[in-house]
Amino acid sequence: MKNIIIIRISIFSFLCIILIGCKKINDEANVEKAVSDLTNNFPQFRKGKSKQIEYYKLVRSVIYGENEFKLQLRSEPDSLNDPQKILVLINSRNQCCAIPFLSNTYREYWGFKNEKTLPNIIKTKSNFNQEFINALNTLKLNDTLGTGRKVITEMMFSLLNCKYITDKDSTEVLQGYSNENYELDNELFDPKTRIRFRKNYQEISKDWFINEYSPEQNSYYDTKNYRIYQIINNEGFYKKPLKLVIKCYRQNAIFNHRSI
Repeated sequence: MKNIIIIRISIFSFLCIILIGCKKINDEANVEKAVSDLTNNFPQFRKGKSKQIEYYKLVRSVIYGENEFKLQLRSEPDSLNDPQKILVLINSRNQCCAIPFLSNTYREYWGFKNEKTLPNIIKTKSNFNQEFINALNTLKLNDTLGTGRKVITEMMFSLLNCKYITDKDSTEVLQGYSNENYELDNELFDPKTRIRFRKNYQEISKDWFINEYSPEQNSYYDTKNYRIYQIINNEGFYKKPLKLVIKCYRQNAIFNHRSI
């Protein structure tokens, strides 16, 4: 009798391992398809030789609650000049949407304020605001239960490690950051760069004090990617789907040692 129980436990454990393995394979297949479709639709993304999820490696992932939704950040190798990244949203049914998370080279995609698009850069057919909202709606994460707000919070803080920007952070915003890109013109010592940082801060701060008694915390500093995202929900009600406007500001100055 004891041996029969041991055999049954062993069989059950074996079946559990197989089921978990199959689920993992299916999950990876869904992400692979989403990432592969994105690289086919956006020529700004280089393609891996075999699986795209092996080329665009996982940088960080977030699982919210008991599989309510998942977030992934994937990236090309940092050794490349101007590496591109991809955001992946996954709902509780393991349906996936991949969102271009392009570098600041693609200024049109981010709709940067106080900027001009760069010549000779492949234009995108869409923008981040549109891609993010489409992903939320497609995966039915933009519901009346506040799931969309949870996705934004987890994406900004847990996935991208952003920080809130307030009027106390003016010095940091005005300083900005520098990063190397040997395919673009050097702008590190260009006076226009500091002017851009100042204009960014001025425009961002306008939307903080619409309500003088309750300042808005709607601005997120992504120092890793040199951007500030200002996310405004024009719906304004908690029990309604989000109606978002995402404003993006570039906070980097290109350093190109080859052009010096």
